[in-house]
Amino acid sequence: MRARLDGAVVVVTGAAMGQGHAHARRCAAEGADLVLGDIRDGELATLAERLRADGTRVLARHLDVSDGEHWRDLVDAATAEFGTVTGLVNNAGIMSHGSVLDETPDDWARTIAVNQTGVFLGMQAVAPVMRAAGRGSIVNVASTLGRYASTVGFAYQATKGAVRMMSKSAALALGPAGIRVNTVLPGLVDTPFLGNSRDTGALDDPIGRTPLGRIAEPEEIAAVAAFLLSDEASYVNGAEIVVDGGMTAGSLRSLKPAVVTS
Repeated sequence: MRARLDGAVVVVTGAAMGQGHAHARRCAAEGADLVLGDIRDGELATLAERLRADGTRVLARHLDVSDGEHWRDLVDAATAEFGTVTGLVNNAGIMSHGSVLDETPDDWARTIAVNQTGVFLGMQAVAPVMRAAGRGSIVNVASTLGRYASTVGFAYQATKGAVRMMSKSAALALGPAGIRVNTVLPGLVDTPFLGNSRDTGALDDPIGRTPLGRIAEPEEIAAVAAFLLSDEASYVNGAEIVVDGGMTAGSLRSLKPAVVTS
C-alpha cells in the first residue's frame, strides 16, 4: 500500500524536540521527504541522522521562525534539494506565563514574534512554491487556549487566537491556488512544554475535567496533522480540529440527572 505522504515534501518547524519531533517522525513514517527547522542545532542534527538511518530523505536547517531571511534560505534550500515544498507544519512555539497585569513587554514581544509572526512568515515563504506546483497543505498549530481563556499565559493565548484567524484568512486567499490551510488545536500534551506541572499537581484539575481522563501523547496530535497534510483531507480547508480528549466539549458533564417529582 502506498504511504499517505509518498511524494510529499514537508517542512516542520520546531522539529528538534517535543511536538515537532513527533510531527517529523510521523511524516517520515508516512513517506514524506522532510525539511526540518529549529534553533536547537544539536538536537535537530541528531533527529535528522536518525531519520536518514531509517531511509527518509531529510534536510535540516537552523531556523528562527521570527526571521524572514531564515525562512527564505530554508525554502531556497528545500527547492534546491527536493524541487518543491508541498506541506508545512507551523509547529514552533514558546509559552508565556504572565497575566495581563504582569506579562512583561519583552515576553509579550518575543511570544508574538515566534508564535504569531513565525506562522505568518512561514505561510508567506512557502505559498509561492506551492502555488507554482498547484497544490499544497499548511497545518498551523494553535491551541485550545486560543479558543478558551485563562488568567495566565496572556501573550500565548493572544498568539494562538491570532493563529486561528490567520489560518482562516489564508485558507480563503490560498484556496484558489490549490493550497489548503487548516489548524490543529491541541489541549494538554505530554511534552517539555508542561515543565514540572506533573510534579506540582497542576495537571490534576484539567485531567479531571477531561472525559478521556488523561493528557495527549505527541503522536496523537501528529496523526491529525498527517491526515491534514495528506490527500485524504483534499476537501478540508479553513477547518479547525480540536484534539483535547473532550475537555472543551462542554462544562456540564458532571451534572447529575434531575429528579422529577409529581
